[in-house]
Amino acid sequence: MSARKGVASGSSAPVQRWRPAVEGGFWFVVFLLVWEGGVVFGHVSDLVLPAPSDFLYRIYSSFGAIYPQAVASTEYIVIGFLAGAIPAVPLGYLIATVPALQRTLYPFLVFLNVVPKVALVPLLLVWFGFGGTPKVIVAGLLVFFPVMVDSITGFEALDRRFLFLSRSMGATRWQTLRRLRMPTAAPYIFSGMKIAVVLAVTVVIVAEFVGSDSGLGYLILRATSNHDLALAFAALFVAALIGLVLTFGVGLLERLVIPWNRLRH
Repeated sequence: MSARKGVASGSSAPVQRWRPAVEGGFWFVVFLLVWEGGVVFGHVSDLVLPAPSDFLYRIYSSFGAIYPQAVASTEYIVIGFLAGAIPAVPLGYLIATVPALQRTLYPFLVFLNVVPKVALVPLLLVWFGFGGTPKVIVAGLLVFFPVMVDSITGFEALDRRFLFLSRSMGATRWQTLRRLRMPTAAPYIFSGMKIAVVLAVTVVIVAEFVGSDSGLGYLILRATSNHDLALAFAALFVAALIGLVLTFGVGLLERLVIPWNRLRH
């Protein structure tokens, strides 16, 4: 009887794992159908709000125009995300373990985070031109702080008794970091990364509104100026897909790096 229970629970595990995604997809399709019905039966002009069937078909019909802009935006997002997330983790460790840095450097970083990042784009355009550098810098700044804060929280979450025990056993600072601090902090770090990757998508698209000659934000701005809302919504939908794929990628990396966290849940 217990063996049958084990088999049944094992076979249902993949179903339970994919259930939230299936349910989310179902309700998203329902949302699109309601939207479609509201536009069609409400006789809403496509100059005001295009139907989902219109902008979804536009992704196919204007693929040659959307694809290169999507690639450009994805490059800015990924590079900006890495530029912000990679230094945030070691700096979070230093702030969590060095009290002097927490007293002096952390308040300055909090002040830097308060500054509106999008407001920096015009200055960055003056300094670096209309290429991808301003977008990468703004995305990196926006990504940096949530990852750093969650890193600090994670590195401080370790029970002090384990630290005292490791020191009494002669563990080095590197061994403590590798065996104790990093496994404890990893779930917090990935939680910050999941938030940060969505912020990176948002800020890159907005930065492309201000000054750019490529990217999905530039395409949306050009489409709206031409009153082509179907193309604008198509580009916006593709941007959302990019964010979804990158979030899934961070989640997949989390499963690979810290599988014990998945098993615990």
